[in-house]
Amino acid sequence: MKIRKAVKPDLIFFGLEAENAENAIAVASRELSRAAKLDATQVERALLERESLGSTSVGNGFAIPHCKLSNLDEIVVALARFDVGVDFGDTKNLVPVSFFFVVLSPPDQPAEHLQVLSQIARILKNDDLRQVLLQATDVGKVIDGIQRAAEQEGL
Repeated sequence: MKIRKAVKPDLIFFGLEAENAENAIAVASRELSRAAKLDATQVERALLERESLGSTSVGNGFAIPHCKLSNLDEIVVALARFDVGVDFGDTKNLVPVSFFFVVLSPPDQPAEHLQVLSQIARILKNDDLRQVLLQATDVGKVIDGIQRAAEQEGL
């Protein structure tokens, strides 16, 4: 699955608020679950379980919380931006995390899961895209920015 096809307008959320990393994952889980018609408790539990294995922060204020859920047929990608960044317990990156790419995958698609995570990590190396993601107030600008960055990376 290509990242440019995985990002859907109805799964991009702005203006979220959270007190800490766990709360941010809970808030993102609720928004994503409401829009994608998933069980928010199940999504939150799975994301927190994965996060307990190691921080999904990738630096520069971004994180890629991800997990596998048995009731999915396809990969779901949601974007969540918080008004104020939260500490993700990652001592390598002192910048609070304010933007999530949340990736949920069926357990029987491990290659596709890794492919999407890899593509997100690659496009997040693009300074222009990071600025768009952190500042855009319009879903269309976010999607356009991701499309451009993916194209520049050959994705």
